[in-house]
Amino acid sequence: MIFPDHCKEVAVRECDDKTSAPTAGEHIYFSSRYVLLFWQGKVEVYELELQGNSLIRTISKANRIAGFAETLVYRRKIDIFNRSKLIAVATRLCKPPIKTVVFQGFDLHWTFVCDPDLTSVTEIEVFDVSPPDPPYLITLIKKLNSAGIFGDLSVRFTPVIQDLRRARAATIYPCSASGIGSNCLNNRDIQVGEHAVLLGCDISKQVLEARVHGLEFEHVNICPTKTIRPSKPFIVKCCKSARVGPTELLGQKGYVVHWGANPYEVASAVRDLANAIR
Repeated sequence: MIFPDHCKEVAVRECDDKTSAPTAGEHIYFSSRYVLLFWQGKVEVYELELQGNSLIRTISKANRIAGFAETLVYRRKIDIFNRSKLIAVATRLCKPPIKTVVFQGFDLHWTFVCDPDLTSVTEIEVFDVSPPDPPYLITLIKKLNSAGIFGDLSVRFTPVIQDLRRARAATIYPCSASGIGSNCLNNRDIQVGEHAVLLGCDISKQVLEARVHGLEFEHVNICPTKTIRPSKPFIVKCCKSARVGPTELLGQKGYVVHWGANPYEVASAVRDLANAIR
């Protein structure tokens, strides 16, 4: 796959005939690594080798990597900094003889993807619990991704939701915010009877033990860090600050964020994980 690191590497040339291809000896702006040659609504793509050290440099070699019949221009403007999306779109559109898709950004700059390869996009599993609905961590990462925060990372996210309503019947719940039970640890008049079953994490267990000394109860641990089985790099949340940070489970790199992590902290966690994977 050929995909420029940045649109600043892509030069654009409009021409009236097919004889205007870049050639050795021509001068060009120093950051240009590729040239898009537009002719009658069609495009050819060239890769350049430059020589010199000045602002304007000399082309030493121009190699055509996609001809007019092999290139498709995407007709709608798109966020050209969202690399995973561009790779996905190019993969869908590249059917023989097309092997390259050219994109224009909202700022009118250009880029392209040649021979797109979806395996270059890293999949990250996002583990969360429900209720509440929608799950906070999954929803937040979706919003950040839509805003382009992770556009340069070439990542995509797969939500993995643990539905607490499917857990075995419980008599005590950690918090009324979950909405799945009324007998919760944050209620003053919590009801504790025989054969009590707590549906909660490690902290929930400690809270119940502190509130009712000597109580015998069954603990169904729902802490995501204890229940998940990642098959890919992953993000998960936990209420213990000591667990926050990079982690590894079942041979997969991951990152634990606090259950109350703000958007900046979650974005930083995703970027740290992506860099660790690379």
